[in-house]
Amino acid sequence: MEKRQAKLLILIFFMFAFAACGNPQEEARIKLGQMNVKYNEDSFVDAARNGDILAARLFLQSGMKPNITDKKGEPPLIAAVKSGRPEVVQMLLASGADVNTKDKQFGATPLIWGALSGNADTVKLLLDKGADIKATEEKNGMTALLATSVRGHTDVVKLLLDKGADVNATDQDGRTPLMWAGHGGQLETVKLLLAKGADLKAREAKEGLTALMSAAARGQSEIVKLLLDKGAEINSQDHKGKTALIWAAQAGKADTVKLLLDKGADVNAKDNDGKTALSYAQAAKKKDIEEMLLKAGATPVKEEPKKETPAEKGKVKEKPKPGKKRQ
Repeated sequence: MEKRQAKLLILIFFMFAFAACGNPQEEARIKLGQMNVKYNEDSFVDAARNGDILAARLFLQSGMKPNITDKKGEPPLIAAVKSGRPEVVQMLLASGADVNTKDKQFGATPLIWGALSGNADTVKLLLDKGADIKATEEKNGMTALLATSVRGHTDVVKLLLDKGADVNATDQDGRTPLMWAGHGGQLETVKLLLAKGADLKAREAKEGLTALMSAAARGQSEIVKLLLDKGAEINSQDHKGKTALIWAAQAGKADTVKLLLDKGADVNAKDNDGKTALSYAQAAKKKDIEEMLLKAGATPVKEEPKKETPAEKGKVKEKPKPGKKRQ
């Protein structure tokens, strides 16, 4: 009896093994099991992220859809792009992955993630497969060009511009690639953007800053000089009347203040509150900048007499008590 049961079990085993051999999907799942890889969406995305091309291929062969997402809402294509796995990216695209898919957290496409990471080969591959160069992520409205300008990936910037990206595209706050590159101190990227027609007069929406003001506020002196040499308006004012000089003085950027003064910035320009660069330097207790501004002809800031409040005006002074001398 026991021998018959043993033979039956062996027969069943071979039947399943034979069936698996005749079913490529089942065979792929068995191989994944032999590799100690769990068969689920998260494991598939992890394989793509880690560049495990064998496991990723087996998942696809097993019938796993290329556009599924893990628990965080990230598809395997984006996971592979973010971690710089071009071989996996190519395989996923060849298997039908959506080149314009978006992740759940940011609503960004593979092209935006590839541009942000600076992987030119991956970006080119995605563009060749029809990636939307105008696509924006949903949090801040960043395009691929804006994202890569932040990081200063000049080779990717050039690639995107050559493929038709708008050099003056804006995010949700009206910031352009030139503003982002200048803010981040990306000199070579700024040069390229200017050569491709970036608008020096463009302003971001909230405060009305130009690329020059943004760079000045960050103390990016080399970029400030380049922008001025290319025709940026040195005394242009933002929505609150602040100039590049005022921004640099307020931020305590002495080298940039000196550069702007040497280039002819109006040392006595006032913002909407009547404050000058000197006012902000004194408020920030930046003595070196204060002296620099005064030497350049800044009008000394007069301290206004302290005004009495209504409560102070109406307050009756206490009379001295009898027997006590007035101090």
